[in-house]
Amino acid sequence: MLGNFKGWLSGVALSAATKLAPIAPPKVKPGSYGMPGYLKTATPTTAPLPVNDRRLMNTDITTLRNQGSTAQVMRQMVAATPDLSAAVFSYIRAAITSSYTAVAKNPDGTFNRDATSLLQQLIVRFDVLNDYTEGFSGISSMRSNSESFAKEILTYGACAAELVLGKDRLPRRIQPLSVTAIQFIQDKGDPKILAPVQRIAGQTIDLDFPTFFYVALDQDLLEPYASSPLESALQPVMFSQEFFNDIRRVIKRAVHPRINVVIDEEKFRKSVPQEAHHDQVKMTAFQDKIIEDVQTQINGLNPEDALVNFDLINVNYLNNGNISLSTEYEVLGKMTDAKMATGAKTLPAILGHGAGSSNIASTETLLFMKNAEGAVKAKLDELYSRILTLAVRLFGFDVYVEFRYAPIDLRPESELESFKQTKQSRLLELLSIGMITDEEASLALTGNLPPQAMQPLSGTFFKSASAVAGSSGGAAAHPSNDGSTLNQNLNPDVPSQGRGQNKKANPVKAGVVEIFG
Repeated sequence: MLGNFKGWLSGVALSAATKLAPIAPPKVKPGSYGMPGYLKTATPTTAPLPVNDRRLMNTDITTLRNQGSTAQVMRQMVAATPDLSAAVFSYIRAAITSSYTAVAKNPDGTFNRDATSLLQQLIVRFDVLNDYTEGFSGISSMRSNSESFAKEILTYGACAAELVLGKDRLPRRIQPLSVTAIQFIQDKGDPKILAPVQRIAGQTIDLDFPTFFYVALDQDLLEPYASSPLESALQPVMFSQEFFNDIRRVIKRAVHPRINVVIDEEKFRKSVPQEAHHDQVKMTAFQDKIIEDVQTQINGLNPEDALVNFDLINVNYLNNGNISLSTEYEVLGKMTDAKMATGAKTLPAILGHGAGSSNIASTETLLFMKNAEGAVKAKLDELYSRILTLAVRLFGFDVYVEFRYAPIDLRPESELESFKQTKQSRLLELLSIGMITDEEASLALTGNLPPQAMQPLSGTFFKSASAVAGSSGGAAAHPSNDGSTLNQNLNPDVPSQGRGQNKKANPVKAGVVEIFG
């Protein structure tokens, strides 16, 4: 029997899987499930939404520590404190660049033109082309969504969004969701996996759908929820604000000069009415009346008013003399600013605290760009890549999407022209030898697909051919001095005539130009 089994086994061809199993089509439902964060109830109402006014002009910022949870305190501090507000604002402005590219690729990494063309159309729909038959649609642009996502990441450490589908189960818009209302529970099918839900006014909305996306920054594996990277700045912010309040009170009490009014007691007693000399109650009332009248008169003076008084009252300025706390204030201020910049993950040059040479400021700016790229830009690229991948796959394409914001660069566009030329030369070299396709080269250079009538150039070695043709042209093609001034080409390289000059124009007598038709 064993021999029969071996004979049967020898006739069976054993093989290992060389390809991944195809991903099943997404099972999605039309409509939107998540509620926007500004809605406090899931029940529709016709009442206007309230306006949240922080009244920062008359609010002590240190009282915001009593808001409740750390997330609520962080939200208020980002809006109220100058340093945290500047840190978040700088991160958003630096991370969200002016352009982006989106490419659809097959699972093996090769380029897919049809899916990329569809992807470009979807992005335009999400960005500027809304459904005008719906009236005001409330759809935010890609940049507006990116700003909301970036602020969520910096304030709460995560961001979430939903790909809203129409009745045809095709993408309609991207709806940002606040992570403050997102909670996780153990999945019923697999307790090791977390299932998201949204809590709105005591109601629970199930978000366990492929159209819900959640991205966290530096997720702690011992916690199901993310935390803000700026959370460590809360205590330095509190200390800075308390120090600022103390300085403000000290300035009013000790730094600004005060008017000191001295009443001569002997002369005052001579002016007291006779009936008040032996009546302590009347004496106290008369004394308080005199002091009140003097205070009213002195405090009501304008800078240009003259002060006239009897010798009964002596008026002079009271100041702190030669006592100065500038050194102590400077040391404490620098300590506070350093802790603030450390906790906010932002360098002093960005917050306006930097001091030193231009080289130090340049280094700090470069490090800040790296932080913005890794903490915000990379997470935005990840979130949009996942959302757009599902959007394209709903149309039947077995592809994935790579979404990338342009690299962060603080230099002006005119200064970047030489760098763009170098990049173009490198891309054309890759295109010439066939390392990239015409579509990939066009997307990298222009951000758009090449025209349909464009002649294919990938793998044609057009760059090498032009170089060979130029070298065969001799000195005319490549003017050179061959390393010696004696062999230098003495023919000037300036144009023989001005640019745009009519070649048919010939000079004649007295400077008159005759043009032949």
